[in-house]
Amino acid sequence: MEEIQIDWLVVAIGTILNMAIGFFWYSKWIFGAAWMKLAEVSEKHMKENKSAIVYGVIVSFITVFFLALFEGFLGITTVSDGMFVGFCFWLGFVATTQISSVIWLRKPLHLFFIDTGYKLLSLVAIGGLIGA
Repeated sequence: MEEIQIDWLVVAIGTILNMAIGFFWYSKWIFGAAWMKLAEVSEKHMKENKSAIVYGVIVSFITVFFLALFEGFLGITTVSDGMFVGFCFWLGFVATTQISSVIWLRKPLHLFFIDTGYKLLSLVAIGGLIGA
């Protein structure tokens, strides 16, 4: 097996991109208010939970790193192929695992669409960035 080269600058940029997409996606301008209501989260809780940003960066970094690792292993060299891999990650791992909260915990389907929509946009964008 050949050694996979990871471009750490792209991983760092992808991590920032993922956080930026999440910031706007869950902002009051887009889906923030609906998400807070459906997830039963208060503004007070959001303001008090400052460590969530640190955890978000860590999770984003791990996600981007593994997407870069798989794209490197697959030999992805185009934006469209990278976007396709991001879509496949979303469909195969994110959408299938997050739907269980709708099935078993009876969470609102709209909440599923908000959360998985963010991950779809993020993984497709980051996949394209890595593939470029």
